[in-house]
Amino acid sequence: MDFKDLWESVPYPAFVLNVKNEIKLANPLSQQYCENSLSRLVGQNLSNYIGLNSSVFEVLEKISSNSSAIVKFDVPVNWKNKGNQVFDMYAVSVETGCSNLILFHPKRLKGKMEQALLNQSSIKSVSAMGSVLSHEIKNPLASIIGATQLLENSNVKNKKTLTQIILEEAKRIENIVDRVQLLGEINTVDFNILNIHDVIDKVKRSALQGYGSHVSFEESYDPSIPNVKGDFDLLTQAFHNIIKNSCEAVGKKGGRVIIKTSFYSGLALGSFGKKNKKLQLMITISDNGPGVSKNILADIFDPFSTTKIGGSGLGLPLVAKIISEHGGFVELDEISEGACFKIYLPAHDISLSERFH
Repeated sequence: MDFKDLWESVPYPAFVLNVKNEIKLANPLSQQYCENSLSRLVGQNLSNYIGLNSSVFEVLEKISSNSSAIVKFDVPVNWKNKGNQVFDMYAVSVETGCSNLILFHPKRLKGKMEQALLNQSSIKSVSAMGSVLSHEIKNPLASIIGATQLLENSNVKNKKTLTQIILEEAKRIENIVDRVQLLGEINTVDFNILNIHDVIDKVKRSALQGYGSHVSFEESYDPSIPNVKGDFDLLTQAFHNIIKNSCEAVGKKGGRVIIKTSFYSGLALGSFGKKNKKLQLMITISDNGPGVSKNILADIFDPFSTTKIGGSGLGLPLVAKIISEHGGFVELDEISEGACFKIYLPAHDISLSERFH
């Protein structure tokens, strides 16, 4: 394996520093944490991005007088613009003492991957539930609609009121069934190459005409991100569910929804019998609402888990299902204000070398 490929595939921030703690090399994940490209990072002191008082520098001082590697657990790192996060830190002197290699292993990374795999393993049971509910509800639904049509031709008083109620309830059940059916198996044969920005823009335009008319949308798009292979309508449904949740969560005044896309590297998701897929696209959707209730945080992607009045509890499970079928996963990120969902998707037939050359 080429060193460059190995370095770029490290799934957490990694730096090579000189004896003055100036950056000589930074992998793609560290560039994301520092919010700067490699060309801008080289020569900059690490303290510009994590602060002068970081305990990281205490470890680096020990390395100067000790050639052995040092592992320090639960190290708080205050990243510029990202706030304080906790890492396990590995540091070792390299290049005969002229440089130091440091790796920051996020404490939450292991949990993220375990949760992603757990979501994958539960998909089949969700699919089975979708098939059962669809069968059980649609049969009586046909009878309800048929009876309504007969009632319209009878002499019953207030028949229009009755038929309207029946029709509305029948339509509500039908909508639930249609959403549950999407939790069943998805045909990936019909996937096409598409630009994820086209999907997001369609959902945003629709939102501005309805449920999101009171919201200020802020976008930060990376125009260079590669295409994905998927179903345009299904991805539209997934992003619609998340953006609609955000729009409904924020206030009528001052409500903001922030949508950001970026190239992501260093993370791969695989399942038994399938080739690992590099998740090279990250889409972040955040808002300044009250955030997700702690009562459902652990079960937020489970069917029928909701605190919303009148909510079906199928919106986010459907998002998880659709994104999983596209080879990615979705997570709820922990932030101090509002809610922040991150969607990771694989790029369509692109390598890191193609991106940089």
